[in-house]
Amino acid sequence: MPEAPKELAEAYRGWLDAQQQALKSMEDATHPGTPQDWAEGYRWLTRIASLCQDWILEKEDPRHPTIFVSQGPARKLIVDNPDVTYWFASLDPSLHYRLHGRRGEAPYVGLSVGTDIFRGAGSEQTGTLIQTNLDRFEISADGHFELYFGPERGDLPAGAQFLALPPHATQLAVRETYTKRAEQAPAQLQLELVGTVPPPRAEPEMIAEKLRTMSRFLLFVVNTCGLMWQGASANTNRLQGAPGRQHVEEQKDETRTHTDADMVYMGGKWQLGEGEALEITIHPPPARFCYWGLVLVNPWMESYDYRYASTCLSNGTATPNADGSWTLVVAAKDPGLPNWLDSGGRHEGFMLLRWVLAEDVPDPTCRILEI
Repeated sequence: MPEAPKELAEAYRGWLDAQQQALKSMEDATHPGTPQDWAEGYRWLTRIASLCQDWILEKEDPRHPTIFVSQGPARKLIVDNPDVTYWFASLDPSLHYRLHGRRGEAPYVGLSVGTDIFRGAGSEQTGTLIQTNLDRFEISADGHFELYFGPERGDLPAGAQFLALPPHATQLAVRETYTKRAEQAPAQLQLELVGTVPPPRAEPEMIAEKLRTMSRFLLFVVNTCGLMWQGASANTNRLQGAPGRQHVEEQKDETRTHTDADMVYMGGKWQLGEGEALEITIHPPPARFCYWGLVLVNPWMESYDYRYASTCLSNGTATPNADGSWTLVVAAKDPGLPNWLDSGGRHEGFMLLRWVLAEDVPDPTCRILEI
């Protein structure tokens, strides 16, 4: 009977071991401990394992690229935003690519070109290397666009729009951000290699490397989410943060460097007693901006299920005050006030406020209400 290649067999057993380690980390984590938290925790582990398999094992092939929607209602990663369609693709900075399609009606379509989040920093800098958005390029009247990526222009078509890839650029993340998702038409995106390469073939060394990478990324995500929840306790019932560009420049950790540098992120934990609600007043910045959105998040850094309740509001969906500000209310049950964010009976969680293309963003005002 033939023997499996040793490297491949060891890598697969390592993947199984990584899932056991992830399980232990989840079960040992500090969290409110409600039945709902536990149920979501076990489900979360299966979702992250599925994400690793899909992204790394199935779709991470820069020589045969695909751009795909990486998150959704049933698979979420490190504080997802329900107002965003997350597109993802793997790149090889030595190759040329063509990104094309139709822009859609979302107010912002951000393009973040960055280093390898799966394997960790491969150079002195980690995270986002290029931040731009589709509106900085030429788009036809009917919304169509075409953009090339590569190490140099080479012999691209005359007049082609081009974005040069730095040496360690291996991933493209597109954040298609809606203010009124139900009303705004989605983008249509396609990514293809310029030139031809041989068809892919599964080889033991390649699959073993992907299995090891899946193991590394699974534990990275699980540990990152645990640390985010622990760190949130220092910022309870308030929202504070910094621009994504600052996180990229500071290079403090691998997670925050892989942000959209056009955004400002403000996070905090919320904690309520029986009969209490958290009132959050969001003040508009002095200059025009594109978007703000606030989302409620569980201890596993997943947004609450936004398919069946209002767990996320934005400048497009929240009712404004007469002075141009917005007042939101986080509560376990309907307080009978506008802009209710439904915690689904929970009394403790995480929240994240994002701003897009905004300068000098003021901190929101937060206070506890008796309801």
